[in-house]
Amino acid sequence: MSCRGLLRTGGTIVLAGCCAAATMAQTYTADPGTWRPVAYSDLTFPRGEAESYASLWQDRLDESNKKAEPSNPGVPLNTSIAVGNRGASEWHFSINFQTKVVALSVLSTPHLCTDEYPSPTKGIRIKICPSRLATFENNSYSVIDGAACFVEKESGAPVEDSTATVTYAAYDIPTRAIRLRYIVSHQEIDRCAQSVALHPENATR
Repeated sequence: MSCRGLLRTGGTIVLAGCCAAATMAQTYTADPGTWRPVAYSDLTFPRGEAESYASLWQDRLDESNKKAEPSNPGVPLNTSIAVGNRGASEWHFSINFQTKVVALSVLSTPHLCTDEYPSPTKGIRIKICPSRLATFENNSYSVIDGAACFVEKESGAPVEDSTATVTYAAYDIPTRAIRLRYIVSHQEIDRCAQSVALHPENATR
Protein backbone atom coordinates (compact mmCIF):
# COMPACT_ATOMS: atom_id res chain seq x y z
CA MET A 1 0.00 0.00 0.00
CA SER A 2 1.37 3.41 -0.94
CA CYS A 3 1.97 5.79 1.98
CA ARG A 4 0.31 9.05 1.04
CA GLY A 5 -1.47 11.97 2.67
CA LEU A 6 0.51 14.36 4.81
CA LEU A 7 -1.43 16.41 7.33
CA ARG A 8 0.24 19.24 9.21
CA THR A 9 -1.13 19.88 12.68
CA GLY A 10 0.46 22.33 15.10
CA GLY A 11 3.91 22.03 13.56
CA THR A 12 3.91 18.23 13.73
CA ILE A 13 3.56 16.26 10.53
CA VAL A 14 1.25 13.29 10.79
CA LEU A 15 1.31 10.66 8.09
CA ALA A 16 -2.24 9.40 7.67
CA GLY A 17 -2.81 5.69 7.13
CA CYS A 18 0.85 5.02 6.46
CA CYS A 19 2.83 1.79 6.51
CA ALA A 20 6.12 3.72 6.35
CA ALA A 21 7.39 2.52 9.72
CA ALA A 22 7.41 -1.09 8.59
CA THR A 23 9.00 -0.16 5.29
CA MET A 24 11.74 2.07 6.70
CA ALA A 25 13.17 -0.47 9.14
CA GLN A 26 11.58 -3.89 8.88
CA THR A 27 13.81 -5.75 11.35
CA TYR A 28 15.25 -4.97 14.77
CA THR A 29 18.56 -3.10 14.55
CA ALA A 30 20.88 -5.14 16.76
CA ASP A 31 23.93 -2.88 16.48
CA PRO A 32 22.70 0.71 16.01
CA GLY A 33 26.00 2.10 17.31
CA THR A 34 27.98 0.69 14.38
CA TRP A 35 28.89 3.20 11.67
CA ARG A 36 26.97 2.35 8.51
CA PRO A 37 26.73 4.02 5.09
CA VAL A 38 23.42 5.78 4.59
CA ALA A 39 21.09 4.53 1.84
CA TYR A 40 20.00 6.63 -1.12
CA SER A 41 16.67 6.76 -2.96
CA ASP A 42 15.81 8.37 -6.29
CA LEU A 43 12.52 10.20 -5.75
CA THR A 44 11.92 11.25 -9.35
CA PHE A 45 9.55 8.32 -9.86
CA PRO A 46 9.57 6.62 -6.43
CA ARG A 47 8.90 2.90 -6.25
CA GLY A 48 9.02 0.42 -3.38
CA GLU A 49 10.82 1.73 -0.30
CA ALA A 50 11.36 5.09 -2.01
CA GLU A 51 7.60 5.69 -1.87
CA SER A 52 7.76 5.92 1.93
CA TYR A 53 10.42 8.60 1.78
CA ALA A 54 8.61 10.46 -1.01
CA SER A 55 5.55 10.45 1.25
CA LEU A 56 7.62 11.80 4.14
CA TRP A 57 8.74 14.68 1.90
CA GLN A 58 5.58 15.17 -0.18
CA ASP A 59 4.96 18.77 0.92
CA ARG A 60 8.53 19.85 0.13
CA LEU A 61 8.54 17.89 -3.14
CA ASP A 62 5.37 19.74 -4.15
CA GLU A 63 7.10 23.01 -3.25
CA SER A 64 10.14 22.14 -5.34
CA ASN A 65 8.03 20.99 -8.28
CA LYS A 66 6.13 24.28 -8.28
CA LYS A 67 9.40 26.22 -8.35
CA ALA A 68 10.43 24.18 -11.38
CA GLU A 69 7.39 25.33 -13.35
CA PRO A 70 7.85 28.17 -15.87
CA SER A 71 6.89 31.60 -14.53
CA ASN A 72 5.34 32.58 -17.87
CA PRO A 73 1.87 31.00 -18.15
CA GLY A 74 2.14 31.08 -21.93
CA VAL A 75 5.21 28.84 -21.98
CA PRO A 76 4.36 25.13 -22.33
CA LEU A 77 5.38 23.03 -19.34
CA ASN A 78 8.29 20.72 -20.09
CA THR A 79 7.17 17.11 -19.63
CA SER A 80 10.32 16.35 -17.62
CA ILE A 81 9.04 18.87 -15.07
CA ALA A 82 5.35 18.01 -15.25
CA VAL A 83 5.91 14.31 -14.59
CA GLY A 84 7.75 13.12 -11.50
CA ASN A 85 9.78 14.96 -8.88
CA ARG A 86 12.43 16.59 -11.02
CA GLY A 87 15.97 16.11 -9.72
CA ALA A 88 14.80 14.81 -6.33
CA SER A 89 16.72 12.28 -4.26
CA GLU A 90 17.26 11.56 -0.58
CA TRP A 91 19.47 9.61 1.78
CA HIS A 92 18.22 7.92 4.91
CA PHE A 93 19.33 6.09 8.03
CA SER A 94 16.77 4.10 10.01
CA ILE A 95 16.79 2.27 13.34
CA ASN A 96 14.25 -0.24 14.64
CA PHE A 97 14.25 -0.23 18.45
CA GLN A 98 11.39 -2.79 18.55
CA THR A 99 9.23 -0.36 20.53
CA LYS A 100 9.73 2.42 17.99
CA VAL A 101 11.25 3.13 14.59
CA VAL A 102 13.35 6.21 13.87
CA ALA A 103 14.36 7.36 10.39
CA LEU A 104 16.54 10.32 9.46
CA SER A 105 16.15 11.52 5.87
CA VAL A 106 17.86 14.33 3.95
CA LEU A 107 16.22 15.63 0.76
CA SER A 108 18.03 17.08 -2.25
CA THR A 109 16.25 18.90 -5.07
CA PRO A 110 17.38 21.70 -7.40
CA HIS A 111 15.34 24.25 -5.42
CA LEU A 112 15.38 23.34 -1.71
CA CYS A 113 19.04 23.11 -0.67
CA THR A 114 20.08 26.43 0.87
CA ASP A 115 23.88 26.48 0.83
CA GLU A 116 26.98 24.67 -0.38
CA TYR A 117 30.38 23.98 1.19
CA PRO A 118 33.64 23.92 -0.77
CA SER A 119 34.45 20.41 -1.96
CA PRO A 120 37.97 18.97 -2.07
CA THR A 121 37.13 17.24 -5.34
CA LYS A 122 35.83 18.65 -8.61
CA GLY A 123 32.54 17.05 -9.62
CA ILE A 124 31.46 16.28 -6.04
CA ARG A 125 29.15 18.80 -4.39
CA ILE A 126 28.54 19.24 -0.65
CA LYS A 127 25.11 20.81 -0.27
CA ILE A 128 23.11 21.88 2.79
CA CYS A 129 19.63 20.41 2.43
CA PRO A 130 16.45 19.89 4.48
CA SER A 131 16.42 16.99 6.93
CA ARG A 132 13.60 15.22 8.73
CA LEU A 133 13.81 12.94 11.74
CA ALA A 134 10.69 10.76 11.76
CA THR A 135 9.68 8.76 14.83
CA PHE A 136 7.03 6.03 14.79
CA GLU A 137 5.86 4.89 18.23
CA ASN A 138 2.58 3.55 19.66
CA ASN A 139 0.72 4.13 16.39
CA SER A 140 1.78 7.79 16.37
CA TYR A 141 4.08 9.58 13.97
CA SER A 142 6.04 12.80 14.44
CA VAL A 143 8.75 14.70 12.58
CA ILE A 144 11.53 17.11 13.54
CA ASP A 145 12.70 19.36 10.70
CA GLY A 146 16.33 20.41 10.37
CA ALA A 147 19.20 20.56 7.90
CA ALA A 148 22.20 18.40 7.04
CA CYS A 149 24.81 17.87 4.36
CA PHE A 150 24.05 16.02 1.15
CA VAL A 151 27.03 14.83 -0.90
CA GLU A 152 26.22 14.61 -4.59
CA LYS A 153 28.38 13.24 -7.38
CA GLU A 154 27.98 14.92 -10.75
CA SER A 155 28.64 13.41 -14.16
CA GLY A 156 32.20 14.77 -14.16
CA ALA A 157 33.13 13.25 -10.80
CA PRO A 158 36.30 11.14 -10.77
CA VAL A 159 36.14 7.35 -10.64
CA GLU A 160 36.76 6.31 -7.02
CA ASP A 161 36.70 3.17 -4.91
CA SER A 162 33.57 2.50 -2.87
CA THR A 163 35.05 3.87 0.36
CA ALA A 164 36.32 7.17 -1.06
CA THR A 165 33.14 9.25 -0.81
CA VAL A 166 30.66 8.03 1.80
CA THR A 167 28.17 9.42 4.31
CA TYR A 168 28.12 7.39 7.53
CA ALA A 169 25.60 7.33 10.38
CA ALA A 170 25.45 5.64 13.78
CA TYR A 171 23.31 5.85 16.90
CA ASP A 172 25.11 7.18 19.97
CA ILE A 173 23.49 5.49 22.96
CA PRO A 174 24.76 7.83 25.76
CA THR A 175 23.48 10.98 24.03
CA ARG A 176 20.49 9.29 22.32
CA ALA A 177 21.41 10.92 19.03
CA ILE A 178 22.24 9.93 15.46
CA ARG A 179 25.79 10.91 14.59
CA LEU A 180 26.81 11.76 11.03
CA ARG A 181 30.20 11.63 9.30
CA TYR A 182 30.95 12.72 5.75
CA ILE A 183 33.98 11.62 3.73
CA VAL A 184 34.76 13.01 0.28
CA SER A 185 37.63 11.47 -1.67
CA HIS A 186 38.97 9.97 1.59
CA GLN A 187 38.89 13.39 3.29
CA GLU A 188 36.76 13.91 6.40
CA ILE A 189 34.41 16.90 6.01
CA ASP A 190 34.45 18.15 9.60
CA ARG A 191 32.04 21.02 9.08
CA CYS A 192 29.35 18.52 8.06
CA ALA A 193 29.78 16.33 11.14
CA GLN A 194 26.55 16.43 13.08
CA SER A 195 24.66 14.94 16.01
CA VAL A 196 20.88 14.71 15.57
CA ALA A 197 19.12 14.14 18.88
CA LEU A 198 16.04 11.94 18.95
CA HIS A 199 14.37 14.55 21.15
CA PRO A 200 14.20 18.23 20.13
CA GLU A 201 15.25 19.59 23.53
CA ASN A 202 18.60 17.82 23.06
CA ALA A 203 19.12 18.81 19.43
CA THR A 204 22.63 19.97 18.51
CA ARG A 205 24.37 20.79 15.26
